[in-house]
Amino acid sequence: MGPGLFLALALLAPAGRAETAAGLDAQGVDPRAAVENRWGLDVRDTQGRPVTREQVLTDLKGAAVTRAAENAFTSSLPRARAVLSALELLAEAAAAFRLASTGFPLPELLPGLPGGPPKLAVLWLLVLASAAMTVSFCCRPETRLTLSRSRQSSIEVLRC
Repeated sequence: MGPGLFLALALLAPAGRAETAAGLDAQGVDPRAAVENRWGLDVRDTQGRPVTREQVLTDLKGAAVTRAAENAFTSSLPRARAVLSALELLAEAAAAFRLASTGFPLPELLPGLPGGPPKLAVLWLLVLASAAMTVSFCCRPETRLTLSRSRQSSIEVLRC
């Protein structure tokens, strides 16, 4: 056995033992545990593969790029951009409402109101009515009030 063969086996031996790291496809373990691993513990999934922070972050970036590529298109509809932004705003509002509902539990707050607790159906009806009135007020162009006009648009009488 010559030194070249020995050197080749020494170089190939670690490559044969290398484990492929798991990212978001890790089974039986939360990938966030690998990302938030402050102590440097060895995080492994049920198949014995190591779950590394770098692999999880790479998978997350790849998923974000894939989602952006799926959502990136040009529509021929005249108001598609406005509809898309409205849907994104609606999703953010729903997330904010869920967050607020966990912070302010409505069943615990209602008995403290004077006059007894109001009915939830009445509250929801008021919220929906105010939302409908706001949308109808904002969408009609004739309801917009002009607070100040420029001097060029007003009629002036000139006297010499």
